[in-house]
Amino acid sequence: MGHIANKIDAKDKKLSEILFNNRYRIDPFQREYRWQRKHIEALISDLSISFLKNYKEGHLLDNCNDYDCYYMGPIVLCDSNNELSIIDGQQRLTSFTLLLIYLYHAQEHLNLHEDIKQDLKQYLYVKKAGKKTLVLNIDSRTEIFEMLISNPKLYSENIECIDFEKFDSNHESIQNILARYEDITNLFPDDINSHNVLPLFIEWLLNNIVLVEVKAYSMENAYSIFETMNDRGLTLNPTEILKGYLLNKINDEDRNEEINIFWKGQIQKIKNASGSDNSDMDFFRAWLRAKYAVSIRQTKQGAENEDFEIIGTNFHTWVKNNPDKTFLKSPEDYYFFIKSDFAFYSEIYIKITNLKSGYFSDFERVYVSNFYPIADSLSNALYLAPVSKIDDELVIIKKVLMVNKYIDIMVFSRLVQSKSVTQTSIRNIIYELVKTVRNVELETLRNELELSITKIYSNLPSFKAMDNWGYFHYFYARILNHLGNDEVFAELLRSRKQKSYVLVRIFSINDKSEDYDEYEEFAWSMFVESIAGYCLIRRYDMHALYARETAFERITFLKDNSYLPEMKEVDYDPYDIVNFITHRDERINEICRDIWGSL
Repeated sequence: MGHIANKIDAKDKKLSEILFNNRYRIDPFQREYRWQRKHIEALISDLSISFLKNYKEGHLLDNCNDYDCYYMGPIVLCDSNNELSIIDGQQRLTSFTLLLIYLYHAQEHLNLHEDIKQDLKQYLYVKKAGKKTLVLNIDSRTEIFEMLISNPKLYSENIECIDFEKFDSNHESIQNILARYEDITNLFPDDINSHNVLPLFIEWLLNNIVLVEVKAYSMENAYSIFETMNDRGLTLNPTEILKGYLLNKINDEDRNEEINIFWKGQIQKIKNASGSDNSDMDFFRAWLRAKYAVSIRQTKQGAENEDFEIIGTNFHTWVKNNPDKTFLKSPEDYYFFIKSDFAFYSEIYIKITNLKSGYFSDFERVYVSNFYPIADSLSNALYLAPVSKIDDELVIIKKVLMVNKYIDIMVFSRLVQSKSVTQTSIRNIIYELVKTVRNVELETLRNELELSITKIYSNLPSFKAMDNWGYFHYFYARILNHLGNDEVFAELLRSRKQKSYVLVRIFSINDKSEDYDEYEEFAWSMFVESIAGYCLIRRYDMHALYARETAFERITFLKDNSYLPEMKEVDYDPYDIVNFITHRDERINEICRDIWGSL
């Protein structure tokens, strides 16, 4: 029998089996936790769609046994001296841990009955050999995970006013862990987060999410497996499979070589523009949805995936199976599908990617609105849909800017109405619009977008309650930017630096004095906890602000330190909280109409 160090085990395991009664570590030389918002959004969207495809109203926990499984791919571990090191898979395991922390608090928030509530802490903590630790036992991240688990307020309230002094705020993983947890709180679907559905989703998540656990018993073998999976043994991705299929249809050696060289160069340009190895797949999903998808899965429970979903998961297979929808018949069609259509739309995609990620003075709105976007898988399809190969460059730019402003208005309108902008909540709206504006002329595009805006647009409601810290920090950054703040827009947004901006309450319930006896407690809270009762200030000024005991002193402090630029020309009484908030509310509404009022 061979030595155990040479042994390799590979097993399908449920997420619950991966996390229960195990302790994992990550070696110091491993990379940081680097998932971004788009990765979390894609994960939540995929999980939600897969779950809701099976769920039907009236189902009980037992029904989850018959639900489809969702495969998350392999993780590579090294079991050395009964200690598990994660060689590959920490991004997914960290993200699932954050999701479980959120679900742990969501159960408590819904006050679920004990009979249907899961003990999720058993997947967050492990006790072995008399030692209790986190399942993800990583020293540099323990304190931040402990804080998220022990602080239920972060389930629904502000995360940016935490005392970050005790954390290594410059640590990349900690920054991303905090940001991704907040993304989960904002992106998790409302239609799942309910008394009847959430227990089933948790049951499904724990027992129907399947990973392939590849376990070696020496570091050498573990890294050999990792390298094989990510190098020599790497399977073709959907883009490469699509290329092989299309080139095979061209059936001409010279053209085949020409297209092969062109394809590789264009794919590299796409990747260079976004800085992501998967951006080529993102492009094909956006392009094929924008130009060819003619169906979408119905919202009813148990409905089957259609064009829109299949392109999102298996676009290479969709192209092969739908030559009638892509109008591909002859070798000539396949040649120009790449040489003309792919070439044209990939260049547009690259330009849009560059505008989103870099500041250009003539396209500032594209840049600033991308700091609080809808999912790229939806927005990019909508950007490409109206653009036609017969459009000149000026028309293309106008169409892109028009779509961008529509998306910006949509995000604002839905969020001020406390509606979600997650993939699952707006996918049908975007899909119908994609079909409607496909290859239309500029004026028709304007008319269709304006018609859509009339259905969704809402002014900022009077004394709107502060219900989304992340968005309203961005909201005030947009206002400061609109008023001519000299800072680079990114510097107005949230970070852990002491000079960064944070969103703070100006007043409190305790500011209600006998001067305001006419206001009942509820009416008073509507004033002081409305959006007009908040503002952005530097993190290092928080203590100075809250050291001011009276509302007048706080207003004066904010005014003297230029934190209320929108109030410069407004005549208000700084001694009267209601007067101040009323005038500020009116002024903020005026600015909102300027920024988001119309195309």
